[in-house]
Amino acid sequence: MGTCKSCSRVILVLINILFSLIGIALLIVGSVVRWGTDLMNQYLSDLYKDFRVAINAHDKLDFNIPDLLGDVTLSFIVIGAFFFIIGILGCIGACCTVRPMLILVISHSKMTLEKYEGIGGTDAVTLGLNFIMTQYDCCGVEGYGDFNDSRSWDREFNKSDGSTHNKSIPAVCCINVTNTDCWQHPNTNNSFMDTGCYDAIKDWLHDNMEPLIGTSAGVLVIEIILVIFACVACSKERSNKEDYENDSYGKPVMDDRSYDAIRAYDNQGYRGPHHNRQPYNGYDDRGSYDNRGQRDNRAYQNDVPSRRRDKHY
Repeated sequence: MGTCKSCSRVILVLINILFSLIGIALLIVGSVVRWGTDLMNQYLSDLYKDFRVAINAHDKLDFNIPDLLGDVTLSFIVIGAFFFIIGILGCIGACCTVRPMLILVISHSKMTLEKYEGIGGTDAVTLGLNFIMTQYDCCGVEGYGDFNDSRSWDREFNKSDGSTHNKSIPAVCCINVTNTDCWQHPNTNNSFMDTGCYDAIKDWLHDNMEPLIGTSAGVLVIEIILVIFACVACSKERSNKEDYENDSYGKPVMDDRSYDAIRAYDNQGYRGPHHNRQPYNGYDDRGSYDNRGQRDNRAYQNDVPSRRRDKHY
């Protein structure tokens, strides 16, 4: 039982440490994204520049990460602070892919973002853009017009009859990416030509705000339960300590040295002071016992097993 109790305490501490680390991470991310605009722009300036070149949307690509995430960063800060505080208190007392972060994954890759190459491109930027547009059913930043002047995108394609035509929009902007008519003559019925990824991602954040908050609240409830468990564990620890120090009669339990001394005298009869350092009633200093002293001695010797149990031997 002691082993189980120790394991439970270790698990409790580890869980609270995990929550504290999560809290610190949320605090850092939320603070940097919300107030570190200059810092982020410094690291992401090449990304913005190359992304503009890739889709030639110099006059349309006007956004930054803090504007995109909005109040989500504030939620990160509040939840992170709460996780950190509760995690620390818990220690003293005793993870799904997020779609909106895909653009940050591209940023952190720190690869040169040169030009969008179309559905057949194999570089990280092209693959990332294609995935975002496919995942969010969108086209470009503000619409298909962002790709009009792209220089690296190969627009030519051959139909089954051998004729050569030019694409008006990337294939990933079509509802059916294999529909060649959509490539050449897109409309709102067969494509997402007018749906920009900026608005699509922002709408996704707003639509999923309640589930995100609900999930966070559920985790917080679990953390609160862990804190309560930590308090109960501490209370039990204190109670066990008091039980260890006092026997069933409310008297202090002997230490190891006193207990061993008493056991050594068992076969010779008790000739020393009471376990609480008080002399036995009836004991005279001449080494003899009257009847009352003998009764006290026998009662004490008979009481040794119970004291042994109280001492948890």
